[in-house]
Amino acid sequence: MTSKLPSALKPRFLMLFRAALGQGQGAIEAYQAWRASEPLDAADEVVYRTMPLLVATADKAGITDADIRRMRGVVKHVWLSNATRVRDVVEACGALKAAGIASLLIKGGALFARDASYMAKRMTGDYDLLVRRAEAPRAIEVLRQAEFRSHGMKVELFSKSDFDRDIHAVAMSRAGLSRAIDLHWRALYWLDDASFTEELFSTAETASLLTHQVLIPGLAEHLAIAAMRPEPADQKEMVFRALEVVHVLQHAGAKVDWDCFRAIVTRYNGSLFAAQLLGVVAGEMPELVPAGLIGQLWDYAPPGKSIELALRAVPRVQRTPWQQFWVAFFTAMRAQFKAPFRLLDWLKLPGAAIAAFDASVVHFPLFRETILKRVWQQAVSATHPLGGRDVWFGQGFSIPENEGRWTDRQFAVIEAATDGRSHATVEVTVIPFLPPDTQSFRFAAYAGIGEALQMSAGRNDPMPFKFTLNAAIVGKDERKIVVALRMLDTRRPMDIGHSIDHRLLGLFVTSVSINGVAVFTPAGAVP
Repeated sequence: MTSKLPSALKPRFLMLFRAALGQGQGAIEAYQAWRASEPLDAADEVVYRTMPLLVATADKAGITDADIRRMRGVVKHVWLSNATRVRDVVEACGALKAAGIASLLIKGGALFARDASYMAKRMTGDYDLLVRRAEAPRAIEVLRQAEFRSHGMKVELFSKSDFDRDIHAVAMSRAGLSRAIDLHWRALYWLDDASFTEELFSTAETASLLTHQVLIPGLAEHLAIAAMRPEPADQKEMVFRALEVVHVLQHAGAKVDWDCFRAIVTRYNGSLFAAQLLGVVAGEMPELVPAGLIGQLWDYAPPGKSIELALRAVPRVQRTPWQQFWVAFFTAMRAQFKAPFRLLDWLKLPGAAIAAFDASVVHFPLFRETILKRVWQQAVSATHPLGGRDVWFGQGFSIPENEGRWTDRQFAVIEAATDGRSHATVEVTVIPFLPPDTQSFRFAAYAGIGEALQMSAGRNDPMPFKFTLNAAIVGKDERKIVVALRMLDTRRPMDIGHSIDHRLLGLFVTSVSINGVAVFTPAGAVP
């Protein structure tokens, strides 16, 4: 029952998936189509990481390939790379265990622990270790003390609030490799639910990675992580996770508790993604997936699922403002219902739609000034772990850098704990993103008193640019100020040939002061 599902893999990626599976004439034809359409010198990450499987298909079919020696060289490198990075994984697990921190090997590493032969059949981009969110800051510090270094993020600058936003993992290594392990505090980037992590640890199994004992998810949980992970726009990830599901099922499919799998993906609102991924697998190897399961998962989601998947097929950086809004809206809509979607749930749709709109209003392309105040109100109502001194940059801000933080959305929120009864004076120092062809950057700020302050910072203004707001002091148990920002002239450096940076840059915040006392400076970014 997969005919209802939109096609998940585009032709080129479906071709590579079929060729990597090595199943019958279809795999042979896919392999030949790949070799006829792409020179080996143009091999991308999908081809490189699946090269052992592609070579196995050629060997099984007796295909003569002029590049086979080069391809076998890649195969040897794949195994060597997988095996070499095991040392970092083992040392990381040992350091964490010595510190009393439990860690769980997930995704490709867990597959290797189930069956070591897969280390020679596919390459993992990195080994993924999961720790509990509450232990993530200490886990990073433990690894840094064990001479692991981060890649792409300055983890030493992380504040506590960075672990509660859209960052879900950090790449680290000890042996000088670019990406040896990814330390996760969420198993899925989109699922911020501590109960899922607890469930993974409570059902974990002990396995061996080469000769070393590691903790891995149970079978149903392993499949759930793989099936719920990719969205249609990420075709590479779709191929990798579909192959992972195939390999797990080929290795231990008879032992899978499918009722448990179904319960996990529905409980955590991932049935839509799981149906899509299993549809890819069942389209080529239907015997691996129980009959009727995909149709059940598909029907569990509320109306709009086909539209949502079509929107998600557009890469994030290419989505229009309206597409961004509708993706957020349908995501929030699904969160309003507990699967399965039943007949009486139709009566709840109007109220659910209102709640979904409010949850996704930050992406709505119209009524921006009204939305700015609504964003402020939502932040006032939310509770974030400010810890009495921490500044929360959790909404609309990128990762910390040496001199401050960039906004990377049209709306951004700054929160800071403070004492007082009614109001405070807040000074924010920023540097606007001004590409060579622009003279000024427009933005608005609102802190709960009066109207939003409309500003423009340009090349003729002193830099860094400073602005002051009269801010309401809000909150019940913990008093705080909230500053909501709206960027009007954001741009992506990669779109204008400025750099390869894909972030939607606006303002670079370098300091925040409340009543003349600095609560955030570059030096103060260190927790």
